[in-house]
Amino acid sequence: MREKLEKKIFEKPEDVKRHEAFAAWLRENGDEPRANLIDIQIALENNKLTREKRFELELQERRILNEHGREWIGQLADFIMMRDIPGRRFETKPGCAIQWYRGWVFGLQLDELTLKLSKVLLHAPELRMFRSLTLIDPVNASCDYLHEWGLLDKIIALDISYGRITDKGALTMAGDRSLKKLKSVDMTGNQIGEEGLAAIRKTYPRVLIDDQNPIILRRNEEVEEEKTRKVASSTDDDDDT
Repeated sequence: MREKLEKKIFEKPEDVKRHEAFAAWLRENGDEPRANLIDIQIALENNKLTREKRFELELQERRILNEHGREWIGQLADFIMMRDIPGRRFETKPGCAIQWYRGWVFGLQLDELTLKLSKVLLHAPELRMFRSLTLIDPVNASCDYLHEWGLLDKIIALDISYGRITDKGALTMAGDRSLKKLKSVDMTGNQIGEEGLAAIRKTYPRVLIDDQNPIILRRNEEVEEEKTRKVASSTDDDDDT
C-alpha cells in the first residue's frame, strides 16, 4: 500500500490530496511524526496564516526534524549534516541547506558535489522527490559530475552561479541534452568566455542571454512572455508622451 501511495505522489506531486492520503496512512500505521511533518508543511503553504500561527507551525516542524530528520534523509546526512549532538541533531553544515516539500526532500544547497554524493542523489530512496539543486562555489568538476552521472535528468532547476566555471565547464553543460529539460539554469558570475558562450548559444539559439552576464537559461515560452511584456511597456510609454 505504501508503494502505491508514494507512486501516486510522484506521478502528480502538486495534488495535495495524495499527500494527505499518504499522511493518513502513515498515521494509521504508526508513523505519527512523518504524518505530522507532511500536515505541517501543507499548512505552511497557506499564505493567509497569521504570524503567530506560522511561528507555531515552524517551531513544530523544527522539533520534528530535529528528532527524526536524519533518518528521513538517509545517506545524505553523511555529506551535509553536522555531528549528531543531543538537542541539535538536525543541523546542516555551513553552505548546505534542505528545502522540504510535503514531507520530502525537494531542494538542496550543497557546499560541494563529489562522486559519492552524486550517486546518493541519484539512487537514495529518500531523495525520490529531489528536483532542485544549488551548488556553492561550483567548479568545472561540478559540471562533469552533473553530466556524467545523469543528474540533469533528475532535477528541474539548477543554480551554479558565482563559481569558478570556465569554458571547459560551459562546454560540458552545453553538450548535455538533458539541460534543455530543466525549467531554469543559472550560470551567473562564473568565468565563462566567448567559446563557452558560443557553445551555449549554439545549443540554445532562442535562449535569452543579456550582455553575457548573467547567463540564465529559461524555457522559450518564458522568453517570449518577457519580450511581449517589454513591447507592451514600450507602447505604454509612447502613449504617455
